Formats: sequence, structure tokens, C-alpha cells
Amino acid sequence: MEFTAPLARGFLYLGTTLAIGRGTLTLLDRDGGDTPRAVRAALWTGALALILAPLALLLQQQQALELAAADLPGLLRDTTWGRGWTWLAMACLPAGVALPWRASRAAAWALRLSALGVAVAMGGLGHAAADEQWPLVSRVLDAAHVAGMGAWIGALTLLVLSGVGDGGATAAATAGVWRAFSRTATVVAPIVVLSGVGSAWRRVGASGPAALLASEYGQLLLLKMALVSVVLAVGYTQRQRLGAGGVPVRRVVQREVILAAVVLAVTAWMTGMDPPGE
Repeated sequence: MEFTAPLARGFLYLGTTLAIGRGTLTLLDRDGGDTPRAVRAALWTGALALILAPLALLLQQQQALELAAADLPGLLRDTTWGRGWTWLAMACLPAGVALPWRASRAAAWALRLSALGVAVAMGGLGHAAADEQWPLVSRVLDAAHVAGMGAWIGALTLLVLSGVGDGGATAAATAGVWRAFSRTATVVAPIVVLSGVGSAWRRVGASGPAALLASEYGQLLLLKMALVSVVLAVGYTQRQRLGAGGVPVRRVVQREVILAAVVLAVTAWMTGMDPPGE
């Protein structure tokens, strides 16, 4: 059962990232026309992840607390975790239903709002929910981090899946698509970094370097920071190509997406650990 919770959180992050990413593309008017098979598969995978991940988290919590099925209503009603889970499930269901739909105006708005709701609700189950000193600040930072990551990496992933390169030179149909995305990434990437730094400070700010390095949480946090730095560096090189009139190199952008997926996996594992000093 050691892997159950991180796996469920990983699927939750996957579905949320894709939902926010697709919502971002609808705002950029880059989600119309025929949907490639790879994109459809990703959207359906994300939809199933959003619907099933909350159920998996609930079952894992039930088993961890050794509760009978009859005790679940009390868990959801009387505990902070249970109330947070309820809000999460209420946001995940419409987001999962809306994600694979053809992006009509109504479906696009439903997806955007429900996906943002998932980002906000996720703070109710993570470390932000345990922050007694600055609970609102912690939840806002977590929500901004999740939303920014989805708008950046989720949209990038869908662009890569929908792109048809010419000799491996580009991962999207036109340079205009990349320029529209690049403008968005320029705004949301700093939000991801700053909100992540703020969240990390709330968790480990009172711990010294030795305590940070000695804890598994601290080690994974440092690994995550290193991976994000590489992702930012790769993205910067491709933005420079756009500024010079070129287009991103498809294989390089694919590596950026793979690194970002590793970041999500590390985050899913780290979220279940106690920060140093707790």
C-alpha cells in the first residue's frame, strides 16, 4: 500500500494538468478542428484520472485509518481531510466529464472553471491544509502553483501531442501556435516558480540545511527544484528560437515534457511525506 497514495496523487496531478492545459488552449483559440488521436487518448486518460483518483485517495485513507464503510460519512463530515476531499471530488467530477468533450463555448467554460476548482481544492488535502499559522496563504500558493503548472505544462503536452513536425523541426502545426503559447508560458512560468518557492518556504523555512538534507522530503524537494531549473532552461532555449524567427525543436520540447512529468511524479511522492521538523 506504500505506492497507492502517491500513485493516486500522480493520476490526480496528471488529470488536473491536462484539464487546465486544455482550458488554456481554448482561451488561446488553439483547440478547434479535428482532435488528433494522441490528444484524444490523453484527454480520456486525464478524464478517467480525475474521476478515479479521488476515489482511490478515499479508499487509501479508509484503509490507513482502518475504518469500516459505515464510518466514511463521519470521516467526510467531521474531519478537515474529509471536507477537503469532498470539495475535491465535487470539482474533479465535472472537470473529468468536460475534459474529453469537443470544445464548444459552454464546454470550454465548464472545463476552465471546474479545473480551477480542482486546483483550489487540492490545497485542502496537502500540506497547506496543515498550515495553522497562514492557512489561506498556503492554499493560495498551492492553487497558484497547480494552476500555473497546468497552464504551462498541460498546454505544452497537448501541443506536442497534436503537432506534426516537418523534419523534426517543430512540434505544432504553425509558428503562430507556439508564439501564442510562449506568451502564456512567459506569464505563468514565473507564477509556478514563485508560488513553489513560497510553498516550500512555508514547509521548510524554519529548518536548517542539515535537517533539510537529512530528510527524504528535503531531498525530493531539492531534486524537484533541480528538475524545474532544467525545464526552465530548456524552455528558454526554445523561446530564444522563437524570438529569432524559428520554431521549437520537437525532440527538445518532448524532453521538456518528459522532465515535467518526472517533476509531477516527484511531487506526488513528496506530498505524502512530512517536512523536516514535523
